[in-house]
Amino acid sequence: MSHQVKWHSSPVYDLLASLMAYYKCSKTFDLDDQWVKKVKNELNQDFVAELDSLSLPFPLIALLIWRCPDNTNVDAILQWLDTLTAGEVFEQVSPFLLENVPNDIGTIKKNMISVFKQWHATYYKDHEIDIQEILLQERSRFENNVRDFGPEKTIEMLCNGLIVEDHAELKEVFLVPVYHTKPANVLFDDYKGFMIILYPVEGLAGNDGMPPNSLRRMVKALSDEKRLRIMKILSSGNRSFSDLVEAMQLSKSNLHYHLSLLRTAGLITIHHVPFSNQDKFGIRTGVFDDVKLMLENYVQN
Repeated sequence: MSHQVKWHSSPVYDLLASLMAYYKCSKTFDLDDQWVKKVKNELNQDFVAELDSLSLPFPLIALLIWRCPDNTNVDAILQWLDTLTAGEVFEQVSPFLLENVPNDIGTIKKNMISVFKQWHATYYKDHEIDIQEILLQERSRFENNVRDFGPEKTIEMLCNGLIVEDHAELKEVFLVPVYHTKPANVLFDDYKGFMIILYPVEGLAGNDGMPPNSLRRMVKALSDEKRLRIMKILSSGNRSFSDLVEAMQLSKSNLHYHLSLLRTAGLITIHHVPFSNQDKFGIRTGVFDDVKLMLENYVQN
């Protein structure tokens, strides 16, 4: 592979992930609309109104976090942003964005400071210590995987089947563990020469006799005939999204939903070609053995 794979952890990225879970309310996130309603009820209603009125550019905000000289905590980033003029923010991000910097970059900075400060104070700080402990444990897993399997396989293992294909312009891939958008990956490849991947990390397993989340996702993904048909099609070779739309005769939104469940369950691969729209899907190697092993481990132990 021609690109380097690097690991980085910061609670600020997970704070961003928690905002994405709040705003996007995706069916692929464990934190669903019930979680959003619960959080809304606990927030100041003026802040809820502010959140509802804004559309935050998440890739640009992730880039600003990456550019901050000290992005280890929220206060450091907010203090850094507060010292920058709109022109200086432009200078921080313009060399790295594939598209033009928005004209309202000063307003974006102001909104980011306001939202991050209030969100951290009213929601995130109560969870930060526990989540950061989970995230920091990922360093050894990353290092062990790179040593034992290499960087390409490490991405696939940590990101539930994501395979980042080589691209002449891709130099670095930054893997950042987050909790709030699990079990989905969040890819930011809106940048020149590098990608940031927020990959999902589970919480600590309980001893309540309940099946682990990973097993429940696999069983759910395999419980629908459409998803089984998709896997049967993929067993004969990788297919593009358009190929699957034609083969399955499903709407794009419906197919996207089924693929998302298969991906977050770790049953299929997505071969991601950076800076393009040429992704392809396939069956993940050894996945049937994994399902059998996970089921046996839960039932028999």
